[in-house]
Amino acid sequence: MKGLTLTNVDKVFWPEEGYTKGDVIAYYATIARYILPHLKGRPESLMRQPGGIKDPGFFQKNVAREHLPPFIDKESIYSDSNKKDICWLVCDNKETLLWLANFGCIELNPWQSRTSALDKPDYLTIDLDPQSGKFEDCIPVALGIHDVLEGARIRNFAKTSGKRGLHIMIPLGARYSYDQARRFAELLVAIAHERMPALTTLEWRKARRGKKVFLDIARNAKGQTTAAAYSLRPYPGATVSAPLEWKEVKTGLKPSAFNIATIVPRLKKKGDLFKGVLGKGVDLTKAIVYLEKGLRQ
Repeated sequence: MKGLTLTNVDKVFWPEEGYTKGDVIAYYATIARYILPHLKGRPESLMRQPGGIKDPGFFQKNVAREHLPPFIDKESIYSDSNKKDICWLVCDNKETLLWLANFGCIELNPWQSRTSALDKPDYLTIDLDPQSGKFEDCIPVALGIHDVLEGARIRNFAKTSGKRGLHIMIPLGARYSYDQARRFAELLVAIAHERMPALTTLEWRKARRGKKVFLDIARNAKGQTTAAAYSLRPYPGATVSAPLEWKEVKTGLKPSAFNIATIVPRLKKKGDLFKGVLGKGVDLTKAIVYLEKGLRQ
């Protein structure tokens, strides 16, 4: 591609599996049309690991000093914490996607809102984080939350985090502020915890969580990011954050089944299971009415 130079493509990024930087670039080139809708228009927090998964890496938000090719879009956003404008990279095209992979970005971490409506997220996220470290602990909790949401007629989607957790996403259609999304998420996890107190925790202090599944809603704030659907994760097995059909969320589901080698044929068979996350958002007022009705019953 014009203006895109690839370097060190033979560098091994996964020592045990043998996958290289070139494999990362090839993966994103192959799935570009599926992942780009989940990246376009969104400021990107760059997690750079130029040495591969053993490299602890570092996050980079400000790309103002980088020499960027002309095909890369950028967005200047004022940072309250830094008291100045930060220049964020925005991944709007395949060239930028591959540039990021060549830049050492194994995983992709976009905002939940777009530059056209920075204060209004397109979706909210509930991150199921098993304190036991066992993915299987997320299954009954995810199904319990799904049951609450379905009962309230709230569209919801699930994906593996690519590590040990599971994400539940609710489309908002950029209709509400981050504060409104956060407060609604707080209501949902409170209901879920009340239903499943033996399995879940809302405790922010890790020492008090025990082995329960922490219902994390911290991503629902401006500037916070979550690994994108179909993003590679820098973990053993070259796992991917994989959208799921709810019928797949059951005992025996393993996040390791979704990896750099298996996602492409899965996409060809099932298509983008997560496109609904970017669709018409739920009506939070009606959703709250249905939730209250369910609680009374």
